[in-house]
Amino acid sequence: MGLADPVSEWSASWTRPIHDAIHVDRSKLALVPAARCALGIAVPLVVGDLSGHLLVGVGGAIGALTTGMASLQGTYRSRVKIMAFAAAAFAVSAFVGATVGHLEGPDIAVTAVWGIAAGLLVMFGEAPGVVGLQAVVGLVVFSQFSFTPEQAALNALWALCGGALQIVLVAVTWPLQRFPVERAASSDAYRQLAAHLRSLASDPSALLDPGVLDTLRSALVETQPWGDRAAAAAYRALADEAERIRLEVAGIARARARLSHASTIATPTGRAGALDAASYLERAIIASADVLAGVAAALHDGRSVVADPEDREQFRAAIEHLRSLAESGDPSVRANLTHAVGALTALAGQLRSVTQLTAVAAGNQPVAQGTTASATGHPVRRRSRPSPLAGTKLSRLESVRANLTLTSEVFRHALRVGVTLAVAVAISHLFPLGHGYWLPMTAMIVLKPDFAATLSRGLARSVGTLLGAGLVTLLLAALAPSPAGLIVLTVALYAISIAVLRANYVIYSVGIASLVVVLLAFTGSPAPSLAADRAFYTLLGAALALAAYAAWPTWERTRVVDRLADLVEIDGRYGAALLQAWADPASADRTALQRLRLTARLARSNAEASVDRWMSEPAGRPTTSPNALDPQTAQGILAAVRRYIWGALVLHGQLPSTGPTRPDLHRLGVEAEEAMAAVVGMLRTGSAPTDYPPLRATQVALAANLMRASNHAADPTPTAVDMVVLSETDLMVNAVDTLAHLVGVGPRSPADS
Repeated sequence: MGLADPVSEWSASWTRPIHDAIHVDRSKLALVPAARCALGIAVPLVVGDLSGHLLVGVGGAIGALTTGMASLQGTYRSRVKIMAFAAAAFAVSAFVGATVGHLEGPDIAVTAVWGIAAGLLVMFGEAPGVVGLQAVVGLVVFSQFSFTPEQAALNALWALCGGALQIVLVAVTWPLQRFPVERAASSDAYRQLAAHLRSLASDPSALLDPGVLDTLRSALVETQPWGDRAAAAAYRALADEAERIRLEVAGIARARARLSHASTIATPTGRAGALDAASYLERAIIASADVLAGVAAALHDGRSVVADPEDREQFRAAIEHLRSLAESGDPSVRANLTHAVGALTALAGQLRSVTQLTAVAAGNQPVAQGTTASATGHPVRRRSRPSPLAGTKLSRLESVRANLTLTSEVFRHALRVGVTLAVAVAISHLFPLGHGYWLPMTAMIVLKPDFAATLSRGLARSVGTLLGAGLVTLLLAALAPSPAGLIVLTVALYAISIAVLRANYVIYSVGIASLVVVLLAFTGSPAPSLAADRAFYTLLGAALALAAYAAWPTWERTRVVDRLADLVEIDGRYGAALLQAWADPASADRTALQRLRLTARLARSNAEASVDRWMSEPAGRPTTSPNALDPQTAQGILAAVRRYIWGALVLHGQLPSTGPTRPDLHRLGVEAEEAMAAVVGMLRTGSAPTDYPPLRATQVALAANLMRASNHAADPTPTAVDMVVLSETDLMVNAVDTLAHLVGVGPRSPADS
């Protein structure tokens, strides 16, 4: 394991944020929520203007603004809970800020406490982090006013009413929409699954992004309260079918890869048959991708799938042609063809199932009377979503207690936020510039738990405020629009901000900075000098956040080794459990295997995200630690794990319900876990806790035993099951030996495998 390249690391730390700043992810545009949130902010402004109490309407609009931001979290009931927490936290913070803001000492102390609390909330997930952010924003914004307790309470009440209006708008739209969250999540998952299948046509080792199906599962934990049960069950069944399709196609793609390899060593007749079969498998995979893309489009539009007869015929022709090749083809490719035909037949059934389920989800296919079961025959079970603050009270308290240590990343982040906000508030009291809240607000928004996000937010916030707040301040000072014009501009800017919040943070920053300026303009046309004040505070706030991170960092490079070790460890357990299940299929615990697979998928997602964040950090001081990693080694570990998982997925998808016992596979599973444990030991401590086992020799002995059994059979050709076992164990052993080579375990090199 070598040392990092400082030049490449520093380059990556700046190019990534710049790329993020100019890239607009159109798939993440939130147009419908933007329209709903815009209505929520328009109502209090219009009512306030018509009733002659415009400033009261502005107070309600501010509450609606912050609660609308929180409405992008959660799904149904959980979304309402999150919005309620955000509205209440903002109102309470507004009251406290307006009460103590004019007292310099208490203002600094209270802001520091609010910052620490907001920083700790990130341990529970994104939604609680949003609640914490809104609380701090309410505190620092209203701290600019000097109200009596009665006035502060009244302003907090108007803000709470605005937040309540946004909650009502969310709730009343439920019966008007047919499973909007489920449709969006299912459509996105099937769109990405279709893209994954197309990539398999050129790269048989490609893996689906681990977060795709997890995101779908998360969205379906809580279904629409007003939706019919059959459609809700159909969406859950679509998630199940997506998992099955992924596993089935993994086996087909590997069969195609084996056929391509067989074409290089077979007889001329066998070579032609293998190439022909591989070509038909590729066509079937592409046709399947087209079907899934049609499913994704139908789910997005809320309609049934319009089947393409050409895709159906191409798929049918591929199965028939491969079946004929399997019956009369060369013995060297017959086993692979037999397996591929079986997998394609199963895939065809799954494609028919998702097509039917899409119709049920759209409400275009009736369910048999006398049952509330899903289209797959499984009874519907209503499941409640966990609290937006995640877990029980006891578990939350335990989490907080466990993180109250300087070794905790969360606690370091919380202290960093609290101290930075305290310094920002103190500085804002020193400068005789207007609207000093802009400084702590910018610092709070910019400062994130990791360097890459902090740098990206700092750049985006600075650019956005300079463009938005600066130009809009000058424009409003020159034009002095009427209240009606300000209302229209406010609603338009808010709609744009909500729509692009997840798609591009620079555009969002331009919109939200402009929006704040327009809201303040209701109290009078802003002076042009305020543009310079806001620009100064924005740049100072971003610089303060970056300086705080640089002074007391929590670099990802200190955590990436542990994340990779966790990945190798759980994959070692998963692969060993799979091989032992194959050793005795009748006694295999398939539920435990599924749990291990999902845990391994989460570990891969965490490890890949950790490496990605690490690559965005500037170069640190070289280290001579025995378990230090360089970027090339980390990427090599991820690549080897992907190959290992690819073989495991095929074995998981093809695990028979019954079959002969294979003791050699049990031994291979034990040795594979030992080998992975040795790799984990080198990653964590720089030394292997166990001797590296003779993994390749065991796999070769397994292959010899399987071939010997085939030679004594009536048909000496290896069976389809034997071909799967031989191919995938070879791939997995090669991946494990490569991992060992990368971290320096044992005398082996990839050539030895």
